[in-house]
Parts: sequence; C-alpha cells; structure tokens
Amino acid sequence: MLLQVACEAGVPPKVVVTDSAGIHLTISADEPKHFAQLDSVPTISLGGPDASGPQQFFRVQGVYLDEAGRLWVADGQSGELRIFQPDGTHWKTIGGRGEGPGEFLQIRLLGATAGDSVLCGDSGADRITVYDPEGDFVRTDRLPSSERPPPRPFDVFPDGSVLGQQRRVLMAQSLEPGQILRDSVELVRVRLDAQTEEPYGLAAGPLWLWTGGNQVPVPFTTNASFDVVGDEVHLVSGPDFRVRVFNGGGFRAVYGVEREPRIVSASDLDSYRGFVEEYLPESMRPEYLEPLDNEERPSRLPGYDRVIASSDGYLWAQVYESDLAAPHDWDVFDRKGLFRGRVHVWSGFHPFVITGDVMAGVWRDPIGVEFVHLYRLLR
Repeated sequence: MLLQVACEAGVPPKVVVTDSAGIHLTISADEPKHFAQLDSVPTISLGGPDASGPQQFFRVQGVYLDEAGRLWVADGQSGELRIFQPDGTHWKTIGGRGEGPGEFLQIRLLGATAGDSVLCGDSGADRITVYDPEGDFVRTDRLPSSERPPPRPFDVFPDGSVLGQQRRVLMAQSLEPGQILRDSVELVRVRLDAQTEEPYGLAAGPLWLWTGGNQVPVPFTTNASFDVVGDEVHLVSGPDFRVRVFNGGGFRAVYGVEREPRIVSASDLDSYRGFVEEYLPESMRPEYLEPLDNEERPSRLPGYDRVIASSDGYLWAQVYESDLAAPHDWDVFDRKGLFRGRVHVWSGFHPFVITGDVMAGVWRDPIGVEFVHLYRLLR
C-alpha cells in the first residue's frame, strides 16, 4: 500500500492512498472556507401560485440548461417538456402524457449527450426519447428487457448510453409484518443501440419496514445519489463524507473530507416526527412513525444525500439534513477529488443543474408551490 501526504500552496492538505486493488483515496482537511455564494435574487423565476399555462409546474422531474442558455423543464404532472428562452419567455412545449411517440407516462429529464441531443426517460413505458438541440423529436428507443424488469433511467453518458438503476422485486406473500427490507442500489450502463447492460456501480440502499400492507422508510436511511462524469459514476451513500467513483472496470476511487459521522440526536428525531405530522395524512402517520423505535434504525445520520456534477468540472455533494425544510450546505470538490469549499443553499431550493456561474432548479414555497429558479453563483 502506498501512502502519500502532500501540502501545496493554495491546496488543502490531502492524503492519497493506493492499495493493492488500485483504489485511490483522497481525503481533504475539513477547512471552513467558501467556494461560492448564491445570489439572493434569481435572474429567472418561473411558476408560482398565480401561474398558468407552461409556467404552471407540479412535480418537476428535471431541469437542463443548454448551450444557448435555454431552460428545459420536465413537468411530471403533464408529462411535458417545456423550453424557455434565456430571458424566461416560453419558447415551445413538447411531449405530453400518453404512450405515443414523444409522449410520456413518467417523464424524467436525463440530460444531454456530447452532441447536445437531449434525452428523456420514461420508466412507465420503459423507453428513452431523444430530441435534437432545437427540441425536435428524433426517435424513441426501448430499454432492454431480460429476466429482470428494465432498469429505471436516471442519467446519460456523453456517448448517448444511459445510466439506469435495477428495480427491486418483492413477493409480498413471503413477507412478515414488522420485517426490515434491505435495499440496494445496483447501477447499469445501458447501450441502447446494442440493447446491452453493463454493471456500473453498487451501494447499500435505504431500509424499509414492511407493515403487512405497505413498505415505509426507516428514518435516516436514504437512497444512494449518483451522477455521470465522463465515463465514470460518482456516488454517495452511507454516514461517511465520501464520494465513491465507479467505471466499467468497477470501484476505482474514493474522495471526501476528514469529518466524523454525525450521531442521530433528539433534535433529528423531532425533525422527522415534525415532517411526518405536517406533511402526511393522519391515517398514514402511525405507520411512518413506527420505524423510529425499530432497533435497526441507524444511530448515525447519512453524510451526503445528493451529488451533482457541474459543467465546469466540479462535483457538488449535499450535506444531509434531517430537517428537509432546512437550508443545506454543499461540499465542492475539483477534478482531483480535492475539497475546494462550501456553498450555502437556502431552504426549499432543489438544484438540478450547476454550471460555472449559475445554479438552476426548483424552489418550493412554504405551501409547496413550485417555481423554477436560476441563480447566479458569485465567486
């Protein structure tokens, strides 16, 4: 095992470890420094309680910012892909709910290829729809089928292949009430032209409690989050502040910050109870509160719960907060896996896309109304 310690001017101290399996470990000092500041006022604000037509959003399933500065927004309720000019004016709407060419049952905006084709997934119809850079329909590709159900599409590689997550199938008749279900995240790279799947990452997933008629999440367990960077997948899962890197050859690297995992506190338990009591119908609350007292509920909080690869080569990892309505901090890492600082994002804002100077995503007001906002990043 090779251990290398380095400290360069302007670079946080780091430790790089290469073990016999060729796994590179880069851990940065947890220094209190800022990478950028989010502007206080959005440069574009779409939607709101009085919005109508293409600016009325519900369950946005992805936002993409193209090379021309246009915002593409996938609206989950309507199944539409709505495109807005750089000044926020509506340009065109494509898609819609249905099973015909260019229509969707469960739309998800995946992103763009190296050639700027835009891909949308439909896990309801098990297919991928391709649009050209001007929003014109090109074709629909089926996801490959085998003994297992087709994977759920989540992201796109530069060559147009798709990153998917294998589905978990449970036989309800084999389960006992009170049983804990251990989920996993099994990623595959789907090559649509060849109709093949290649393993591309594996991680532990959330825990679930089977109530006898429903599965409910065990608090403080989350699904892994992941994003495509070139031919790699960068993934976060578990209580450590680490990002794991996979490619076609398997698990190849880890990077993160030197920070101790956080213990679940009484305040965290109160935050979870408060969320359930505020947002779930009264009839559902007992089931969702039951796992709080289960012996398999984790004693440590997740480290990161989201990752986004920015277009300028940085990887952003969101620090988990038990209060989902609270502001969040994002740790930012460079191409070498070195920690470059934090960015504070206020409550209610869910970023989908980050470039060198802007962040775009969905902001939900206190009553859940959705806005699509674009903010400048000030460095």
